[in-house]
Amino acid sequence: MKIKIHPKLFVLVGIVLIYNIIFPLPGVPKKFDIKEGQIAPYNVIAPYDFYIPKSEQELFREKQEIARRIPPVYELDKKVSDLIAKKIDHFEYVIDSLKRLKLKPDSLIHLIQREYAVSKGVLRYLLKNNYKKILSQMKESLSKLYANGIIEEKSGQNKIITILSGNKEIIESTDSLYSLTQAESIATHKRGNEYRALVRFFLMPNITYNPEKTEQRIDELFANIPKTKGKVLKGEFIIEKHRKVSKSSMEKLFALENTYISIGTWEVIKTIVARNLFLFALIFLIFQYARITDLRLSQDKNIYFLGLLSGVYLVIGKVTSITNSIYALPIAFFIFLITLYFNVNTAILFTLVFSSIFGIILNSLPIFIYLLVGGLVAVFSIQTISTRLSLYRPFLYIAGANVLAIIFIDIYLLKTQINLFYLGMGILNSVLVIVLFALFLPPFEKIFDFTTDLTLLELGNLNLPIFKEMAIEAPGTYHHSIVTGNLAEAGARAIGADPVLARVGAYYHDIGKLKKPDYFIENQIGLKNPHDTLKPQMSALIIISHVKDGVEMAKQMGLPRSLIEIIEQHHGTTTIEWFYKKAMKIKADIDEDTFRYPGPKPKTKESALVMLADSVEATARSEKSVTVAKLTKILRDTIERKFNDGQLDDCPINRYDLEQIKTAFLPILTGVFHPRVEYKEKKKRQGNQRGDQDI
Repeated sequence: MKIKIHPKLFVLVGIVLIYNIIFPLPGVPKKFDIKEGQIAPYNVIAPYDFYIPKSEQELFREKQEIARRIPPVYELDKKVSDLIAKKIDHFEYVIDSLKRLKLKPDSLIHLIQREYAVSKGVLRYLLKNNYKKILSQMKESLSKLYANGIIEEKSGQNKIITILSGNKEIIESTDSLYSLTQAESIATHKRGNEYRALVRFFLMPNITYNPEKTEQRIDELFANIPKTKGKVLKGEFIIEKHRKVSKSSMEKLFALENTYISIGTWEVIKTIVARNLFLFALIFLIFQYARITDLRLSQDKNIYFLGLLSGVYLVIGKVTSITNSIYALPIAFFIFLITLYFNVNTAILFTLVFSSIFGIILNSLPIFIYLLVGGLVAVFSIQTISTRLSLYRPFLYIAGANVLAIIFIDIYLLKTQINLFYLGMGILNSVLVIVLFALFLPPFEKIFDFTTDLTLLELGNLNLPIFKEMAIEAPGTYHHSIVTGNLAEAGARAIGADPVLARVGAYYHDIGKLKKPDYFIENQIGLKNPHDTLKPQMSALIIISHVKDGVEMAKQMGLPRSLIEIIEQHHGTTTIEWFYKKAMKIKADIDEDTFRYPGPKPKTKESALVMLADSVEATARSEKSVTVAKLTKILRDTIERKFNDGQLDDCPINRYDLEQIKTAFLPILTGVFHPRVEYKEKKKRQGNQRGDQDI
């Protein structure tokens, strides 16, 4: 029995082999079996420069010391005073409003408590006394306290605090501020318990502790603290033979061993397994994403496309890493192609995958950040490429992003001076990306049959021979295609489809009519209709054949698959009703499928838009006297007919999209067909003057 191996498996195996071959395991370093306090049996000399890291305990103590010394951060909310005043005013307003109802005291108190959770004793106190005066005095005293500043409580540990007020920052002592307890005591001096309870109800601090900003300041200071406590130079004695091994010597030895990748037989196996588990995890992530988002990785060309890009990326990455020019790795070029071939979300996923591969393998956070930034900028800078000149925009974006990433890495991660050589490499990277993109985009489009806006714009040039031929041989079809293109483009912008693909697809959707232009009504101006002498079945066959002829012509012209699909799907499986009804008059027992387009139905938004624009334009053109009302009715009826006939069942268009499409189509139709306003003559004119004027 012959075993059949699927080609996609070869692609995956190839990626795994490339990954393991180009990233071989490092050599085995020497391990040291020496303990603190014993006599060293041999010398240990530093093979290269390295730093001695501080222990976790040392770093923790330093951070605690920073936290002890830094003034905690508080925020002043100037709106609290006004808020409390408004709250007191509203409280007074509620009492006033309810008192007008002349309720019993208990009922009045019950209703007030529904608005404010104040105790009955406090409310009885207010109602028995002049509550307006009491509330006014309380509002005034609280206002003075808030002017000075009220914090929740004072800490005996931190008497100096930082107060943020908008963009201002003030260093203040808590001795000059009131705590909630102090403010309550001052506001209720020589007052009863009810008044104190009322003040406590309304009182709140206007200076509050901000733990996040305090921690942020601690982290900022801690980030500037050196994480090492010394440097060992190449050739320096770490441990001397016949001498007692000290604690400081062991720290140096541990620091050296931490710079090694310890490899032995078991370590080799663990490293291979760990690396490949990481790779398989990435592959699993990609396939899970494909399953969730319908990426269609089961299609051969998709897996070949990703396999080719991944393999080339790994090889180029290896070359740049061994030549110490990793900053020249053109990740943006690969992300450009993935964005154009798939979509933005897929490109973001592969940016994470591609950048993490070299970040993990090279054990370098700076490399991961650099590649990640370059890839993400590439994703969002390539989406609006519509001319060759617009390639300068992603060039500038990528160059700027690379430079900023390198500056961030040098200053904040590596704590070194800015490396001008690396900056130049980052700029060279952007140049390399654009050159590779311009060189390889056309062959990639041909090989993997995908289309970018650049290609579509070239194919949408109305000076191409196909359109010149159409303008001469089938002028009605030519005009119809232009209007259909404008409609489809407007509809695409309204529902988030590709406007360029929709417009260019509409230009080509009827090229099959060039085979027999006289058999289509838009080209019969001043000519006899040849269908008058044909049987309805023959007429339908000729009309239907323009789709098949268009597909064949498109393939001969080398048009991309996206345009061929629009040509193939723009009539779906609709029935040619006029000839079907004509045949029914001749013979009742007629097979409707004879008069039905073979399909398929539109699969994409763009194909559906061309179908709707085609039908709407043809119907509107057939009207002799066009008004805005008629155009609106044509739009509604035509689109509803396609929807109810199930022609839009296979494409991602919903009812809401259809309403947006109608709204987008109407201005185009009114501009093309110049509808006339109908109105009645209000009074009889004298002489032979006309009563109505064309508008």
